Amino acid sequence: MCIYGEETECSKRKSQKDREWQRTGYYVEKRPICRKTFIVGNHHLDALINHYKKNGLVPRSKKSSFKRSDILLLPSAHTKTHVYQIYKTVAEEKGDRVVSATTFRNIWNSLMPNIRTCRPMTDLCFRCQSNMTIIFKSTNLGEEVKGARLKQQENHLTQVHEERALYQAKTQDAKLTCQREGIFGFERSAPYSRLMSMHYSFDYAQQVHLPSNPMQPGPIYFLVPRKCGLFGVCCKGIPKQVNFLIDEAHCITKGSNAVVSYLDYFFEHFGLGETHVHLHCDNCTGQNNNKFVLWYFAWRVVMGFLKSIELDFMPTGHTKFSCDQCFGLVKQAFKRHVVSTLDCMASVVDRSASCNQAQLVGTADGRTIVPVCQCQKHFEKVAKPLNGIKSQQHFRFDSKHPGTVFYRHRLSDRECSFQLFPNLNKLPCCNPPVIPPPGLSYQRKEYLFKQIRQFIVDPNEAGFADIMCPDPRSQQQKRSHSDIESEDED
Repeated sequence: MCIYGEETECSKRKSQKDREWQRTGYYVEKRPICRKTFIVGNHHLDALINHYKKNGLVPRSKKSSFKRSDILLLPSAHTKTHVYQIYKTVAEEKGDRVVSATTFRNIWNSLMPNIRTCRPMTDLCFRCQSNMTIIFKSTNLGEEVKGARLKQQENHLTQVHEERALYQAKTQDAKLTCQREGIFGFERSAPYSRLMSMHYSFDYAQQVHLPSNPMQPGPIYFLVPRKCGLFGVCCKGIPKQVNFLIDEAHCITKGSNAVVSYLDYFFEHFGLGETHVHLHCDNCTGQNNNKFVLWYFAWRVVMGFLKSIELDFMPTGHTKFSCDQCFGLVKQAFKRHVVSTLDCMASVVDRSASCNQAQLVGTADGRTIVPVCQCQKHFEKVAKPLNGIKSQQHFRFDSKHPGTVFYRHRLSDRECSFQLFPNLNKLPCCNPPVIPPPGLSYQRKEYLFKQIRQFIVDPNEAGFADIMCPDPRSQQQKRSHSDIESEDED
């Protein structure tokens, strides 16, 4: 904007004087135009003017965010009002003049802006908190004890930085690969159709409840609406994420059977045809970090779907990655829209951001789209478990060593190997059996019909209430009539 325009104008008077208020003119090729042509607001305009005064006619560069080392945090319970009350009590006891709360805040912000109140946080690293507590309590101890405790925390943070650097490097490589191959979205591709490597991350999100209304009625706060789970697989290189929407009637488990089934469906229907896959996920034992997931990835390599797989777990307490970003966009859109059915939820996910894509696991009427298979028993008779899985962070599977897993705790450690499949000839070639969805119990259907049905918003009278909260008695009558008809035919 500064290249094509002028920042200020002089007064039209004969005798000039310094302006108290700046006047800005807008020109293109020395022709005056209005400010709306530049599509710039007052805030952005003031920032441009201040940048021009300070740096001259130099393009503005985006500054990456970073942690300030001078920030000092007070406990979350010690607000500025709490500190002011302490100051007021001490000043009155000494007989000093007490300033008002507003003046106290202004002095604080001008003289000590680096001292702030810590905001409440969740999902923090317990090891970091424990180490910092130990360090705080070692004030009066010897230097050797202090040094040992600081060294312990330093080693932990070094490992965390190594894992974060690995994740960032993999995602950056995925972006460059997608740009080079001209890939801009998910597409169903045959295995080995592209000689490239791709990075994916997957995770569960906190479930939501349907129906949902941004103008929430009071009574529904104390009720339990129909549940909808979220499981996402994200490809940062595109970037896009497939969000599996799991209805309560189709939620069999959140364990390894569901994780393996959703990943298998993703690779089959959304895979990019890569030969090498890099995966990141959190270190949750019941879902990801267990023998069944390792058996599945080893089986994919043995069967020739992939040439190699690298599975990396994020350190406990430091598991924020791309899936959480996409989930956050979904949750923001979910809070702003009226969501009555699963189809409405899928529409909200698709419109939440360009990076989100919805995939229904099943419909509310019981039809299954993404089947959950019995993967545990499928491999249990032919595979051996790896001991000490929880203590390992990195796993690798290679077609040159079929049925073998290579593992290590840190990137700098030496790799160890273990044969998961002792006899490759006994591997099952067919798909594991499908677990039928449990559906909703009669008591749950009755609860939804009596308590939740009244809160469903259906502006177009599309029958949303009958889809999400049907009358269980009518369904039971239809089922009994169908049974009688089948008996008559026999």
